[in-house]
Amino acid sequence: MSPVGTSPYAGLEPIMWRSLLARAAVFHAVRASLARLTDVTDQMQAVQLVLLELDLLARNLSALDCDDATAVATVVRDWKQVIVETIAGKPAGPEERTLLLELQDRIQSANVEDPFKGLFESVQAQAGALYGPSWRPSRLSVAHTLSHPRNADLKIDPYAVTAVTHLPPNAQAAEVELRIFCDKFGPAAYAAVPMLLAHEFVCHVPARQDKVKNDSDFAEGFLDWAAHYFLDRWAGKIDPQLAPAARRHADRLKGVLERRPDAPEVHARAMGHLAADNLVAWLEGDLELSPEESEARVARLAVQLNVLDRPLDLKDRFVGFLSCADLPPQMQEALRSWVADSVKAEQLLEVDVR
Repeated sequence: MSPVGTSPYAGLEPIMWRSLLARAAVFHAVRASLARLTDVTDQMQAVQLVLLELDLLARNLSALDCDDATAVATVVRDWKQVIVETIAGKPAGPEERTLLLELQDRIQSANVEDPFKGLFESVQAQAGALYGPSWRPSRLSVAHTLSHPRNADLKIDPYAVTAVTHLPPNAQAAEVELRIFCDKFGPAAYAAVPMLLAHEFVCHVPARQDKVKNDSDFAEGFLDWAAHYFLDRWAGKIDPQLAPAARRHADRLKGVLERRPDAPEVHARAMGHLAADNLVAWLEGDLELSPEESEARVARLAVQLNVLDRPLDLKDRFVGFLSCADLPPQMQEALRSWVADSVKAEQLLEVDVR
């Protein structure tokens, strides 16, 4: 807990931190209801109103000189009263009333623990186990941005948060930074945090290639496919109560990002996902592997290639071959040998395709 006038993150002013913490503490407390909450908000006027009140309560913390515990307790107390009064006002239908009663009950578990740190540590534990000895430890930072990361309409893109990994030269540890437009940080954005962290942990933190490119079909595309694959399997271990919302908003965030044709990473993600899907289909068809085994092998291949200290251009070249409608015969033969464990993943980067 941060004392009065301080923040645990250098990129967040104390007042902004307490406002963000109060929102996040509420969303964490009601996380088992987030999937439904974010699905029905547009159709339920009473739910919209209580969320608007939460936003106002969090903003009003700027007038209080208090510590974290007081900030959270104040918002929780006042928001619970808002919900009680809204229920007394007889919401439009039984489904809306049921959801409000759920929120009223769940909000009582809100506490002052930093939910971002908790999610960070849980996702990192899964990624660290995946990468094993190749894992690079990392630390969390949180920063406030002055606008939506994509300058978007919240009704179309409610994800007022993004993430980036900093890898100082020759550093043994990485820094994963959540960049949050705090005044518009809502329940959908909170539910998307596990996917954002999974992307950074699977794609960038343990990466060993020679450079960083946000238009790399391998680093931003093929590995992003793997990040989605692993998040889907990790979600219940990261937080069972948040898992339904985390999975749902991972998919929705992916759809939002795909609708940005001018962003350099959009084409890279499209090509990388296509390459992964093509390889899954080839494994199913050529080698008659099950869909589950095929997907698992492709995800593991992405991880194996990511920790190879080889030029990123070679990895992009490999993904380029996979994104073709027809795999070159030389690559097909190499992949058959790889599945049979007679060829290492590294050798796939060296296949001579003429």
